[in-house]
Amino acid sequence: MKRTTLKGLVTAATLTAAMSSAAIAADLKIAYTGYSTDNTFWIGVANSAAATAKEMGVELIDMTASSPDAAAQKDAVDRAINMGVDGIIIGAVDNRAFDASLDMAAKKGIPVVAVDTGIEHEHVKSLVQTDNLAAAGLAGDYIVSKIDGGTVLILGGSAGHQTGNARRDGVLNAAEAAGHEVIFQICDWQDACAYETTINFLQSNPDIRAIFGAWDPGALAAVSAANELGKLDDLVIVGFDGNPANLASIEANEQSATIKQDNVRMGAEAVANVIGLIKGEEVPAFTPIDGILITSDNVAEFK
Repeated sequence: MKRTTLKGLVTAATLTAAMSSAAIAADLKIAYTGYSTDNTFWIGVANSAAATAKEMGVELIDMTASSPDAAAQKDAVDRAINMGVDGIIIGAVDNRAFDASLDMAAKKGIPVVAVDTGIEHEHVKSLVQTDNLAAAGLAGDYIVSKIDGGTVLILGGSAGHQTGNARRDGVLNAAEAAGHEVIFQICDWQDACAYETTINFLQSNPDIRAIFGAWDPGALAAVSAANELGKLDDLVIVGFDGNPANLASIEANEQSATIKQDNVRMGAEAVANVIGLIKGEEVPAFTPIDGILITSDNVAEFK
């Protein structure tokens, strides 16, 4: 049975409440470190966070590295703590890397909010995140509805990564429940790995009927690989993020579908939540944001 597509919107009440904090938030400094500055999805998160901070009279210091680098990100968090910022927002490259840093933030009373990927530490009081399991379930249901038998190849993120695991499981659960064999390969969010893995498995396993890339650039890499082998028309390829290049690919009948994340809302909610924590207010421990399934039927609405 298909799940109903979910749509998450920022309500006027939320924005009004956030803006009412502007006067109190004046002179606050927030450090933000996202996944990288070379990723379309994360550029959107950062831009939204910066715009929201500006509207609320808060200085946002973007300390994001140019490429995904867990060590550099931990160093950025440590530098932010030593700078004496009032709050920190982390979009983790490796959500297991921050224990010592977060212990120090707790000692100095600097609140921390996680965005996109959960961080298991008692000092992280708020997570703003796409409901990855449910959203990937939409992708899994779509795949199952489009193939008759065969194997599903999942191109995953990093080992143990909370976001990647949830996206894997959403598709895996739907596919296995429908009787499909599933092959899962860790690709560390690397497009080159997605391309090479797709080439290798399509050549060695003729039963593959669908490919799920846990991130949209990985799905585009799979499209390129399948096209190179002359197998694109025989496959259902689904991604996750809703990046512009993937929407164009869907419109061109290459990629089959993607799950859109509301990165604008994610950036805005993360800033609002960290300001709330700085002020000593209660904020949601988890702010789930719904994913939207985009196919050729509705892609024009999102371009």
